[in-house]
Amino acid sequence: MDLVVLGKIMFYICMTPLIIYSLKFYSIGFASIFIRGRKEEKPKEKMDPRFSIHIPVYNDPVVVECVKSCLEFDYPKDRYEIIVIDDSDDDETPRALNRLKKEARGFRILRRGSRDGFKAGALNAAAKVSKGDIIVVFDSDYRLGTDFLRKVAQPFADPGVAMVQTRWDYINPRKNIMSRVAMMSYSSFHQCSMPVKERIGSAIFCGTGGAIRKEVLFDAGMWNEDSIGEDIDLTVRLLDKGYRQVYLPYVKSRGEVPETLKSFVKQQERWAYATTKVAKDYMGRIMKSEGLSKKQKLDMFFITTGFLIFPFILGVTISTIITMHPFLGGEALYAVFNSQGIIEAGSHIAASLLSTEGILLMVLSLGYFFECMVAILMQKHWKDLIYLPWIFIVGFVIQFTNSIAVIKALLGIKHTFYKTPKLYYSVGA
Repeated sequence: MDLVVLGKIMFYICMTPLIIYSLKFYSIGFASIFIRGRKEEKPKEKMDPRFSIHIPVYNDPVVVECVKSCLEFDYPKDRYEIIVIDDSDDDETPRALNRLKKEARGFRILRRGSRDGFKAGALNAAAKVSKGDIIVVFDSDYRLGTDFLRKVAQPFADPGVAMVQTRWDYINPRKNIMSRVAMMSYSSFHQCSMPVKERIGSAIFCGTGGAIRKEVLFDAGMWNEDSIGEDIDLTVRLLDKGYRQVYLPYVKSRGEVPETLKSFVKQQERWAYATTKVAKDYMGRIMKSEGLSKKQKLDMFFITTGFLIFPFILGVTISTIITMHPFLGGEALYAVFNSQGIIEAGSHIAASLLSTEGILLMVLSLGYFFECMVAILMQKHWKDLIYLPWIFIVGFVIQFTNSIAVIKALLGIKHTFYKTPKLYYSVGA
């Protein structure tokens, strides 16, 4: 078969799932314009359940700022506890925590002496010694408003609510171009997807800035220590059991976004692996579940298989190069270095993109771009619109790394837990 013909066949095969998932993003973007998420209501009754705040940390002395933030909650001091699970093997983090312990009371330090189970293992260790009825999880870089616990407590007045997730906000969203790309990516999920997901009944626990009833956590089987995506893993098990979840877009949990391409790529790689593994482990359970509605099943299908799209994106890239082969001036792909061939190939690409078919395919495949744009407009961050094209540039890089992560998950190859470095705040030793 002719190489160009093979490339075209590959292109359309890979483009089909890309368009399907793109249309999903379009639908969420449009739906989020009309579904703004729940608004804050005046409490019908006083709620002061006991909270246990869990802050897992590994070599991040910035954790002391998170602890200080939690110590300032305007919630009865005898109704919440703070447990820092310090798995650090550096000197600075334990020293910073010990110094804060001498200066301020009101929190405990739990040191396991290992990283068994990584974040999930740390959270399980804390859950076993917690006194609260509701567990709140924060990453070490998070900062919270003083009214955080009061607002999060209100939905738990409904005994049917098992978990509450708050909206992510950001400490360093405009530090550089990379932090802007990360901010736009995360905002699209929290600003657009989560309100829609809550309406469907499939809002997920996002790993930080969320709260869950302790009895529900134990009933669901605790955090999965074999997963590096313990949050989405637990979400699937909670939904399968019929538990209800609430998303509070008016309660913000502020944390850092990656400021370097490496940290963003590594974070995306970990999420790609973890989410795909959840799809592999639980898809049969999701589809057969009697506790999930058809809408929930469909939404959980898309959220757990979302990263599977990256090998197809990579396939589109490769097939495009193959179809450009004759215009590169030779029989071998190294002929790309032929300047005349590059000019001819570029002209052909431009003509293809500006054709009716090219424009149609381009529009159909820009769903994620559209959702990010909607999120920016809804927040009235007009100046950020000029940075949207950077999503494509960064996306070109992560199509390779995420594809590898997805394939590793499908093949059952172990993936290292990568901790996103905290760069914006530092604490002196």
